[in-house]
Amino acid sequence: MSFRFNLFFLFLCILYSYLGLLCEILMIIAALLIHEMAHALVAAGLEIKISEVELFPFGGQAKVQDFTGLEPEKEIYLALAGPLISLSVAAFLYFLDINPGSSNLQFFIKMNFYLAVFNFLPALPLDGGRAFRALISPFIGYKKASRLAAVSGKIIAMAISAYGCYLSYIDFSGANYILIGAFLYWAARREEKNLIYAFMRFLLKKKGELKQKGFLSSRQIVCQFHTPLKAILDSSSPHYYILAVVLDEGHNVIGIYTEAQLIECLLEKGPGATFKDV
Repeated sequence: MSFRFNLFFLFLCILYSYLGLLCEILMIIAALLIHEMAHALVAAGLEIKISEVELFPFGGQAKVQDFTGLEPEKEIYLALAGPLISLSVAAFLYFLDINPGSSNLQFFIKMNFYLAVFNFLPALPLDGGRAFRALISPFIGYKKASRLAAVSGKIIAMAISAYGCYLSYIDFSGANYILIGAFLYWAARREEKNLIYAFMRFLLKKKGELKQKGFLSSRQIVCQFHTPLKAILDSSSPHYYILAVVLDEGHNVIGIYTEAQLIECLLEKGPGATFKDV
């Protein structure tokens, strides 16, 4: 597993170091590494392989093999590991009371606390957003849950930037909030744009699961030839495999199509594909 700095974050590190804040930058990086190592340890315990971690100002994004196909329970454990360990480090150092007059120690405690609280927010790409998606995806489907969490991220990002603008108007102290809000908005928008690719990976993973286990729970959906495939696949969930039963106008069964067939057709024909294209 390797760590990689986001280019914008790397630029901020260089800028703040030039402004004489090198010590603070090093403590922020240390807090981020502790946060991400918690994800890595939990991933190892769940037998999930992490290939790379990209560091952002507000945390990091672990590139996990088939991450979007994780069971919701595993995704919750993996997502919450980071903020929980950051909160634990902050609490441990605060109550241990080592050199309470040290400004560097106080900064490190605050950094871990803020990192934990911020990542509990229900907004992609934050850890709280991933946990939020995992909680609601069994009810509304993975794709809709991902889009809702990404939109939540954009709204929270705009609120943070607006607060930063307000502080800047009052006493010129809101620059950091504006930058974090702008960066979070960009990251949430990137998650939203990449949603279709993540969604397809999520669906295609079931082929491998079926081959490995030999069985999967299923859900039958009755539809007609003109029914869009997208409408069926939007209801996909990690908990079951879709079997689409196609009926004619006399309600006679014409055919039964698997989730894998629907995915392959959607990839080939595009989002406007119907059962006539399968």
